[in-house]
Amino acid sequence: MEATRSEQMGSKSSKRSLNPESLQQLRNEVNLSPEEIQAWYKEYLTSLRGGQQELTRDEFKKVYNSLFIGDASKFAEHVFRTFDKDGSGTVNFKEFLIGLCVSGSDTNNEVKLKWAFNMYDINGDGFINKSEMKEIVEAIYKMTNAMAPKELDTPEKMTEKLFEEFDLNKDGHITFEEFKEGASKDPVIINLLECDPDPDS
Repeated sequence: MEATRSEQMGSKSSKRSLNPESLQQLRNEVNLSPEEIQAWYKEYLTSLRGGQQELTRDEFKKVYNSLFIGDASKFAEHVFRTFDKDGSGTVNFKEFLIGLCVSGSDTNNEVKLKWAFNMYDINGDGFINKSEMKEIVEAIYKMTNAMAPKELDTPEKMTEKLFEEFDLNKDGHITFEEFKEGASKDPVIINLLECDPDPDS
């Protein structure tokens, strides 16, 4: 049943609005109003090519690039990788929406922290190393044209700061527990993921 409802959210491209059951399920996962979710659903549908039911990697990147002032292509690649669990090469609406809303008001929610950790853990080995973190931070800086304080105005400086704070045992790797503890003390890692794009603006 669960898979069927999920498919309904991303595959009924002929419908212009979500049914109440799908809408409620999404509201349980993201911090958006029904009106905002419906607006994003319409945005999602307009991004699909004729006859397609889910977003391809290239279309997904185009959507992100339309939402941010910088180049969001690399960040979108990592978001896509994180949510394309079955390796199908496409992202349904539920995956799309959660990716956009990962930094909602409940950013300390463990589910969202786990999502962020998995995105930083590029090779999927259960740890974040410095090169992985630098790659994600660079993607975020490109996407947002980040105007960080001078002491953190490059991805390299930000990466060093994050590792200094998060790598508690100084072994060169960040575990999820270290990531979670670091985020509770300093929300900078989550703030890096913040975005509030508005499809109606």
